[in-house]
Amino acid sequence: LHGSPCSVCILFQGGSAFSPAAVISQGRAQQQAAALAEEISCPTSSMQEMVSCLRQKPASVLNDAQTKLLAVSGPFHYWGPVVDGQYLREAPARALQRTPRVKVDLLIGSSQDDGLINRAKAVKQFEESQGRTSSKTAFYQALQNSLGGEDADAGVRAAATWYYSLEHSTDDYASFSRALENATRDYFITCPVIDMASHWARRARGNVFMYHAPESYGHSSLDLLADVRSAFGLPFYPAYEGQFTLEEKSLSLKIMQFFSNFIRSGNPNYPHEFSRKAPEFAAPWPDFVPRAGGESYKELSVLLPNRQGLKSADCSFWSKYIRSLKAVAAAESEEEDGLADTGLLGEPGSKSYSR
Repeated sequence: LHGSPCSVCILFQGGSAFSPAAVISQGRAQQQAAALAEEISCPTSSMQEMVSCLRQKPASVLNDAQTKLLAVSGPFHYWGPVVDGQYLREAPARALQRTPRVKVDLLIGSSQDDGLINRAKAVKQFEESQGRTSSKTAFYQALQNSLGGEDADAGVRAAATWYYSLEHSTDDYASFSRALENATRDYFITCPVIDMASHWARRARGNVFMYHAPESYGHSSLDLLADVRSAFGLPFYPAYEGQFTLEEKSLSLKIMQFFSNFIRSGNPNYPHEFSRKAPEFAAPWPDFVPRAGGESYKELSVLLPNRQGLKSADCSFWSKYIRSLKAVAAAESEEEDGLADTGLLGEPGSKSYSR
């Protein structure tokens, strides 16, 4: 985050105000905290004692317990902040509806190996340790139980299960595992990132640039995503000497230059607002424009190519089909409530209505 009297530059790496995981309800947060406390033998009778016990546990113990719980409830049963009026006064998506007083430039992106995907893979490892390696049941049950958050809708769950099952024709464990990872990534990370870029660009609040880091191999032990590793120069840290190739170091330098330019000028292509000389080390980073053929982004791979339409079909499924499905379900629910209020709704299970 960079600010000056006349402008602000914001960098989001894997985050979005429109993510379903942006906030959770207070009730759900308390339920999940209690479940976690029970898993690691913390008292739950008193909120104060429970919180004190949780804070004393090592991070590794908490992570292992969360992974075990997620293996039962599904990787979409996430932890998140609560709108409490103090720490967080309102949901981020609502806050975005207000027009800022100053120009705000946005650089936003996602990684194919996002942390939530790593959590889903950890669930897979737990399932394997329990001997469940040849059935689709565990993963698709997790998908069906989890999609839609607290306002889960059976139609949404069924539609998502059908859509992501189209990605493969076999019933092997690995195929269903990948389908769950893709659904997780699209629903919680990639599509909300694109939605936020589109929202920001439509309102002309400043420059908008987007990136995506493809799947990387060979550095999974570092527990850091490819975009974070490159942007913060991890290949040059003495502690990691010999772990990165010259090609990876070169890529990191270029990405650091892009990010440094953005922080200083609000544009990854120029180090200063008055600069107009395009970078020589890669193709200029295009603006993100929310229209067909204009949703350009920079791919953080060796050649730093420019791409268009990231996950367009999958995000269309969520933004159009699922949104329409939810609207229909909401309308039907309101109609039933209206009939119930007037006494015209039949008995449960009845197929006829009184006139």
